[in-house]
Amino acid sequence: MVSRISEDYFVLPVIQRRLVWGEEQMELLFDTLLKGNSLGCIMVMEEEKGKQPMFAFRGFTKDGTDTFSLNPGENLGKEHFLVIDGQQRLQAFYLGLLGNINGKLLFFNLTSDCEKFEFDFKFASEKSKLPKVQTLENSNKRRNYWYSVPELFKQLRNTNDVYGTCENIVEKLGIEKSSIKRMFDMNIKRFFLNTIDTCAIGLSIVRVTQSSNNDDTCALLMLTC
Repeated sequence: MVSRISEDYFVLPVIQRRLVWGEEQMELLFDTLLKGNSLGCIMVMEEEKGKQPMFAFRGFTKDGTDTFSLNPGENLGKEHFLVIDGQQRLQAFYLGLLGNINGKLLFFNLTSDCEKFEFDFKFASEKSKLPKVQTLENSNKRRNYWYSVPELFKQLRNTNDVYGTCENIVEKLGIEKSSIKRMFDMNIKRFFLNTIDTCAIGLSIVRVTQSSNNDDTCALLMLTC
């Protein structure tokens, strides 16, 4: 999905509002995904290659800033999908995995309490600015190990290997305690299962063909947006 967004197969009609979600909403989205919940239904409208686009459209933002509209005057060089419902969720998913928000990357605490389904995600311009410890119920403290989500996603997507990725990170960070290694393994596996190795996104596709009634389709799109 995210690679298709990068290649502008999934685009936004200009009548869609800009990104309005804040950092906390995006962080909560990833916590929700790792709990095993779906991203939810994303409604898209498919337009055919060689067809005049129904609306001017723009790509997804990669850094939280506004993107420019693409020229609607030319026929489409490839098929694309106009996102007409769910763009805030899809945009947050994309930014967290591959982009940044105003220069801040999303980080995942690899010592999140996976057994209690409590997953810590935070945006930060530097890892050093994130909380270094967390206080547990028994008043003990546990060190946080924050790891860049785009980097973790890249490693897992390139290798499709949870165990190998975990071993590389453990070695890179110099982790020796078996309890910490186990937490890393549980959290990385959970991340993999709920962002890469699952259909966390349900697509509902409205297909626009050459024979479609453009006025009716246009009205449907504007009502949905």
